[in-house]
Amino acid sequence: MSKANTIKLRILDKEVQLACSPGEEDALADAAALVDKSMRDLRIRNNSSSVEKLAIVTAINTAYSLLSERSSTPEGDNLSERLQTINSKLDSLLHEDA
Repeated sequence: MSKANTIKLRILDKEVQLACSPGEEDALADAAALVDKSMRDLRIRNNSSSVEKLAIVTAINTAYSLLSERSSTPEGDNLSERLQTINSKLDSLLHEDA
């Protein structure tokens, strides 16, 4: 069994350390870069939002994108519609904070 490695990542100028399997470092760094970019873009649009809200909306947007790609059945389409509704509500709440 392989020993876990520790990788240091930066998201919104904060360092995060994660344990990962050997060979997963590049994929995690790519994922962290995507999250960092998404959070920075969202922060530009919603400057007064807290880091926690930015993280939550980024997580939901990312999950929505993933699930949208996966959905190919009528049941999956219903889930996509519900996620879009939630996403819209969260965007509205962020704009209210501004």
